[in-house]
Amino acid sequence: MRSAPLLDGWTVSPKRGLFDGVGGDVAPAKPVTLPHDAMLELPRSPEAPSAEHGGYFPGGAVEYARTVRVDPSQVSTLVLDGVYRDAVVFVNDAFAGQWTSGYSRFSVPLDPYLLEDGTAVLRVEARAHKDSRWYTGLGIHRDVHLLTGPRVHLAVDGVTVTTPDLDDAGAIVQVESRVVNASVRTRTVLVETELRAPGGEVVGAGRSPITLLAGETGTARQRIWVAQPALWGPDSPVLHEAVVTVTGPDGVDAESATFGIRRIQLDAQHGLRINGEVVKLRGTCIHHDNGVIGARSIAAAEERRVRLLKQAGFNAIRSAHNPISPALLDACDRHGVLVMDEAFDMWNEAKSPFDGSLTFAEWALRDLAAMVAKDRNHPSVVLYSIGNEIPETGRPHGSRVGRLLADELHRLDPSRFTTNGINGLVSIIRELPPMGGADADAGPVDINAQMASMGARMSELVASDLVTDRTEESFAALDVAGFNYGETRYASDAERFPNRIAVGSETFPSRIDLSWPLVAELPHVIGDFTWTGWDYLGEAGIGRIDYTETGGAFSGTSGPYPYQLAWCGDLDITGHRRPASYYREIVFGLRSDPTWPCAARAWTACCRLAAPGRGRMR
Repeated sequence: MRSAPLLDGWTVSPKRGLFDGVGGDVAPAKPVTLPHDAMLELPRSPEAPSAEHGGYFPGGAVEYARTVRVDPSQVSTLVLDGVYRDAVVFVNDAFAGQWTSGYSRFSVPLDPYLLEDGTAVLRVEARAHKDSRWYTGLGIHRDVHLLTGPRVHLAVDGVTVTTPDLDDAGAIVQVESRVVNASVRTRTVLVETELRAPGGEVVGAGRSPITLLAGETGTARQRIWVAQPALWGPDSPVLHEAVVTVTGPDGVDAESATFGIRRIQLDAQHGLRINGEVVKLRGTCIHHDNGVIGARSIAAAEERRVRLLKQAGFNAIRSAHNPISPALLDACDRHGVLVMDEAFDMWNEAKSPFDGSLTFAEWALRDLAAMVAKDRNHPSVVLYSIGNEIPETGRPHGSRVGRLLADELHRLDPSRFTTNGINGLVSIIRELPPMGGADADAGPVDINAQMASMGARMSELVASDLVTDRTEESFAALDVAGFNYGETRYASDAERFPNRIAVGSETFPSRIDLSWPLVAELPHVIGDFTWTGWDYLGEAGIGRIDYTETGGAFSGTSGPYPYQLAWCGDLDITGHRRPASYYREIVFGLRSDPTWPCAARAWTACCRLAAPGRGRMR
């Protein structure tokens, strides 16, 4: 359907309850342009419920409003790329839709709720409270689109492009177009596809008639030959376009999808191959916020972030710990930066009092479907991650959940591989002994405090038989075993599990000189993702260095108010490189001469004080 951005003309106000404002003042609505982060405008306080996790920003509930007018003879749909969180949408005061995750794209049909003249008064509610371990923002923080089209039209995210066959002679590009017949009659329409090279020339075409009953949805599949295409890869990110047109008695609908022609392979003997060439992932984990503009996903900011990360030597990004924004994915496609697209930070067991665990059982499969529908045409996406440091991964029922999630991803998109960022200590957290000198009945173990107290023992425990046994089933369900701070397992796992493929899904920055040679040497280890490549809001002060009265130094797991930034990352919150970034580039073999050599030595000394065993598990 025709897509128009719906970013202007909105207002935002505090969410009003039914009886709010009766006999008292109510804060007025004010105009805003989307994307928008309402949390940035709220006063920070040391008493904020999220405390250091949210950068001492308070939570809240807000309501966005806008009026649109559409042609009632057409089909109209509102598409929201991300609303944090627990979004509820009303159209002309009628409940029209909701989505619990703050990072999923979802759509709301407008037709059932329109006034006679096509007017729709939109209200979108959003909420944030003590529901995350980092700064989330609040509100409609990603783009909004208004889709309109004829009664027989392409579904939202209805064009899927894959390249199942590729050799030196050419490629088969498979285009699947999902067509909706929203009319009251049976319709036969013609689905035509043109494949266009970067210069605009048509390099392949296909056509398929399809007959649909009233109210029916069907898929037109076309396998189109493209002779000797330019391939998409990290060093040559060539993008093609598929233009799909649906022509029938109710009118013409059209949609275009950008894609790359490339082949990805995975095995323990070669690791990850793209177009037949081995690629090692020089990766970084990043949160979704954009620093001074908060959670707002602005295309120019996302483009700048990807460009600067690639200039710093990274060729891969892990979206920690939620589905990545469309604008960031577009930038990764253009710059040839590979993506580990992550779905969840928790499953059924909570990490925060009001987090996604409360709705996981009901919404998880819908969140996976939304992520795949949004991201499957992006050639930069090579891995889907089903989680981050999930404690259930060390138990049989949790391993079963992981298998079901991985199976669902394979069903939705068989062209990608699955992983899970598993932390061995978190997987056995209920079996960890209490901290030194503590009473075994004192209460739950704080994993970060436990980690800080363990020092070098952490590496030994991660490689232990206990962790091996508890995580075997969870790893067996995946295409790639994701190790959070588990590089001590790389070599031994090659012997114990000869078909297991591994990735350092999260690693200490100070250990890159130890972990990267293992990645380079061992074919079954496909890469390393550091925590973190770019500083971020929330988890305030985890990277700071405190100095004691006796002259010692140590790294804490949180910072007191008014800390706002995590204070870690190869690049600072403004995108300027720190000494760690140049040090990493040297380890990667991308730089031969150090920049700021004295600062680099100072950074290395600080890291020896702070890690291993003194940073924060993510």
